[in-house]
Amino acid sequence: MKKNQIALGLKACALFALAAVLLLSVIGCGEENGMENSTAETLDVQTLPSTEEASFEETSGDSLLAEDTLEVTQGVSEAETVTETAEEAVTLTTDTGSTEESTACEAQETAELATLDAEVDSDEEILPETEAQETEGEIEAETQPEAEDFEIIKGDGVAHVRTPAGLSYTLSGYTGLRKEVASFNDELIVTFSEDVLAEDFNRFSVTYRSSVALKVYVTYGGGDGACQADYFLEAGQGVFSGLVKDFLSNAKGEGVTELRIQPCVAGSATFVLSDFTLETVDVPSADLYIQNDAYRLGVDLNWGGTINYIRDRRARIQGLTNLVNNHDTGRLIQQSFYGTAGVEGEYQPGLYGEVQWVYNPVQGGDLYGNASRLIDLVVTETSVYIKAQPQDWSMNGQLTPSYMENTYTLDGDVIRVDNRFVDFSGWEHPHTSQELPALYTVSYLDTFVWYDGENGWTGDALSNRNDLPFWGDSAYGDTCSFPLKAKNTETWCAWMNTAEDYGIGLYVPNVDSFKAGRFEYNGTKDAGGIPCNYVAPLNTIKLVSFEALEYSYLLTTGSSEEIRSAFTANQDFATNESLHNNYISTRIPEPQGDITQLDFSTDENIEMLARPAGTTVTFDAEEGAAKLTVDVGNDPRVTLLYQMAEPALDASEYTVLQIEYMIPTTNSTDDYQCDLFLCVGDVLAPAEAVRVRKDLVCDGDYQLLEIDVSRLPFWSGDINQIRFDFFDEAAAGDVMYIRSIYLS
Repeated sequence: MKKNQIALGLKACALFALAAVLLLSVIGCGEENGMENSTAETLDVQTLPSTEEASFEETSGDSLLAEDTLEVTQGVSEAETVTETAEEAVTLTTDTGSTEESTACEAQETAELATLDAEVDSDEEILPETEAQETEGEIEAETQPEAEDFEIIKGDGVAHVRTPAGLSYTLSGYTGLRKEVASFNDELIVTFSEDVLAEDFNRFSVTYRSSVALKVYVTYGGGDGACQADYFLEAGQGVFSGLVKDFLSNAKGEGVTELRIQPCVAGSATFVLSDFTLETVDVPSADLYIQNDAYRLGVDLNWGGTINYIRDRRARIQGLTNLVNNHDTGRLIQQSFYGTAGVEGEYQPGLYGEVQWVYNPVQGGDLYGNASRLIDLVVTETSVYIKAQPQDWSMNGQLTPSYMENTYTLDGDVIRVDNRFVDFSGWEHPHTSQELPALYTVSYLDTFVWYDGENGWTGDALSNRNDLPFWGDSAYGDTCSFPLKAKNTETWCAWMNTAEDYGIGLYVPNVDSFKAGRFEYNGTKDAGGIPCNYVAPLNTIKLVSFEALEYSYLLTTGSSEEIRSAFTANQDFATNESLHNNYISTRIPEPQGDITQLDFSTDENIEMLARPAGTTVTFDAEEGAAKLTVDVGNDPRVTLLYQMAEPALDASEYTVLQIEYMIPTTNSTDDYQCDLFLCVGDVLAPAEAVRVRKDLVCDGDYQLLEIDVSRLPFWSGDINQIRFDFFDEAAAGDVMYIRSIYLS
């Protein structure tokens, strides 16, 4: 039997049952009150509404107009079908002992109610059947309150809803309403009467379910009249909590009157509002501190809840009170992510210095000192939970469509930080090196320490650099980059003071490299000074809108051995699996065969095109070649890490470098140049002294780029790496194919 036929049969039975109750009450059959009450109790039927309301009431349980019986689509003709079904039910009832007279009355009453029901349905906006079935499937797949727990009265495009939690509101702007699930396109409006959410508050919580990510505008009363604040809700089901505007200034809302709900991306959506509560919570100082026996941790609520203070309460170093440089919104210890270089007609980032920047949510704030927005806050004796809406670094006072969450927990001799980031922009982002996190220390810590081997957690020798320059100076190339080997699991680093053998360590599982350096180094202990040190563990990750990126890390302090010991004891505290979603490995791969003869006609050697920047590297089976796709037009590149060779490659044994490539004529221009940085001998990273510039041919045919390296005056010593900046200038989407790279 088809679904609609089953529904009509169920509906007819329900109509007949209630018709019998009504009939008995009208003609006095049975006990006038006792029979009616008994039947109503059995059927869980609510008191019938007034005539005005009856045309659009749905009640809960097995009641007459329960939503699960409304599987009808056609006005009065549908009523006739229901009447026929009801008459069949009457015949069956007669066979069980009912009189023909009562049967006739029941049939007449049922027919009238069925006609009324059909009129309700004809006025009602119903989802198309296919969409309704899909929505119903989604609902049934989730654990949710049963639909009959919601009381819904609807008519003239407005529904009056009472939730199982006792929340009452009106709903408008929907295109369909199945059970408690509202479908809508552009905007759904929830309205509360003045007496529903009337109390003063500074924090609210909404319990909801949504098929897509949403932007919600909350309207509430304020001292100077109505206020409106916007928030993002993730798709799925859960509870979202938010603070009022100017929370830190002790602002309070005076009752909530309206929610305006919009999909983050154009298209249809479904939404269920189960509860909305208000509360007043304590407002802490903007400089918030928690501490245990080991640490005093400071969180700056004015700067997005970033870490701005760590004091080791066990250390006794004169004048060293704070290990974190907190000079401005770009320093601190914080989340920072990089995305699109621009979206035509929607978004264009600004400049940082003279450099065209990219979408860059920064937890602390922007380049101009504008603070990020505090969205939520929960404080305990040993932890702080923060949700913030970050500023866009290169823009002036422009909050990004994203949220960052941090939970800081003091756990004995380590500080644990759990991070979460969600972008709500809907934009397409490229694969980019992401800071996980960005950490700035005082200049007093002069030496960078890390493990550079493949025998992690065995006490193997550590590496260190005490001469690092400014990491952002292009003149130093990749001097400040420290890619990790393929098998390295001991992915921690530290900034240490060599004389005292004391510093702060950072452990992030599942990262590929470190970027580290010193800015205007002078050895000061001043946490607010301009000189500072920096490190960021890096993975090459493509941000995907509406998809959470989560990772955790540990901080600890002490000597290098104490730091290592603390991290070794906690080496399995987190897996950070999320860091390998939408990810391209930049680890130094294990050598596979002869790396001087790289054939890309299969995907076997693709990982040798390492550390892509502004570039996505894939294998194109149709071309039988590696495909380099430009994400960011300024200086896209890949690197060949020849230092992995065992034994080391002696430059004097190789005289020619050959690259077989093809540039499609569909690219943005037919004029290209490339730069090759041939890092040999003492040159460990790209520098101007080892650059070779060549013209490229763009004609859709494979070409051979050949360089006689034996003629280069600097070509001697071990071959460390060759960085291939394959287009000096290009546009996003431009492509180069590479079939082979040979050293011979």
